[in-house]
Amino acid sequence: MRAYTAVTGAVLVLAFTGTPGHAGLRDDIAACSAIADDGERLSCFDALGVSAKADVTTLTPATADSLKNEFRFDSRLMTGPFTFNLAVSGNLKISRPTAAAREVENVVRRIGKALADSTDWGIVVTVHGAQITFSRGNPYTGSELLAQARTGMARSALAEDRYSVTQGADATPVLWDDGRVRSVNEHIIVEVTERGAALTR
Repeated sequence: MRAYTAVTGAVLVLAFTGTPGHAGLRDDIAACSAIADDGERLSCFDALGVSAKADVTTLTPATADSLKNEFRFDSRLMTGPFTFNLAVSGNLKISRPTAAAREVENVVRRIGKALADSTDWGIVVTVHGAQITFSRGNPYTGSELLAQARTGMARSALAEDRYSVTQGADATPVLWDDGRVRSVNEHIIVEVTERGAALTR
C-alpha cells in the first residue's frame, strides 16, 4: 500500500482484512505498473518475483480511480484500492434474512458499473461472522453470512467463474476504551481481483 501511494500520490481509504497478503501484493503490482521507465518497471516486477506481462496490469491506478469515483460518496466502504468492507448487523430484525445479501449484490453491481469497460477482473468475497453474542442481540454467524453472500453474488449477475465466496475466521469484537464491547463486528470483505486468479468456493 505504501508503494502504491508513493507512486500514484493517491490516498485511498480501503480495508481488506481477510487477505492482507494478497491485497499488499496487488498494491505493489499496481505501483510497478505505474512506473513509466521500462527498465525501472521491469526491475520493480523482478523485485516482487512476479511477471511483468500485460495480464497482471488489470488492477492499475486507473482501475482504482474508477472504483474511487463510483464510491466517492460511500468512501467508508473502501479499505484499499480494490477492497470493500461491508459492515452488516444481524440485529436488524426486520431485514435480517436479506440485508447482507442486498449489500453484497449492490456493491458488486456498482463495481461492475465502474469497470464496465473491462472484463479482466473478478471478485473474492470473504465473510466473517460474529465471534461473540449478547443476550440482547442476535448477530450473524459465519454460516448465515456465507449463505447470504452467495445469494447476493448470484443476484449480481456476475458469471460464476468470476467470483468466489468463502467463510473466514469469526470477527474480533470492537471494544470501547474501557474494554466493553462496542460492536461484535460481523462483516463481509469484497475484493476486486485479477480475472483468472485461483478462486475457491
